[in-house]
Amino acid sequence: MSRLLAIDTATDALSLALWDGQACQSIHRVMPRQHQQMLFTLLDELLAGRKLAELELDAIVYGRGPGSFTGLRIAVSAAQGLAFSLGTPVVGVSSLETQLRSFLRQEPFEASAMILSCIDARIGQIYGQWFSFDGAELLALGEAFVAPPEAVERPSHDSARELPWLAVGSGAAFVHEMSPVLQDRLTPWPKVLPEAQDMLETARRALVAGQGQEPLLAAPDYVQTRIGWKTLAEQGRSA
Repeated sequence: MSRLLAIDTATDALSLALWDGQACQSIHRVMPRQHQQMLFTLLDELLAGRKLAELELDAIVYGRGPGSFTGLRIAVSAAQGLAFSLGTPVVGVSSLETQLRSFLRQEPFEASAMILSCIDARIGQIYGQWFSFDGAELLALGEAFVAPPEAVERPSHDSARELPWLAVGSGAAFVHEMSPVLQDRLTPWPKVLPEAQDMLETARRALVAGQGQEPLLAAPDYVQTRIGWKTLAEQGRSA
């Protein structure tokens, strides 16, 4: 199994996880606006005296968002710096998918459902993405989006009418502002944040599929296209 270090700073949580080939260690702390100051302190705590270079990691995994603009920059920059120094690829993982996997690990939900993973964008909008869940596997339905709560559209899926609907993540606190149909159908679970340990399996699959990237290609997914981020390659910079 691939040896991985995962970092997610897309929300109020600073979340790290390490699979060293034998076990998973993780640190997950809710610490708004302290990500930059505390990331490497917590990484040292996670490593417990070990050196990253000695672990022979296969990739650095980062939460690509959507989420806090500043938080996404921190995760991308940290992943790039570590990957350059170690000579490893990077893998970006959706923070909305990770959040949903964290929910399903914490609150085992064995029935099929339509699930909206959503994060408060703090600008009168939410980031969201619909998924279908068959009791075992997740399937993304369309792309991630950003919208005011009242503009969130119902899921488009053949079996949507028959299944329960859930809203998971901080954006679920705004279900009461959504359309009457969504207000009636969605069960909100707002106290859920993405945890880095739930990025590892997704990242392993990406590596097996050949989807690892050179560090200079790492970039956040802001969803809002008017917000610009240039990769190192686009900036004309090299390692």
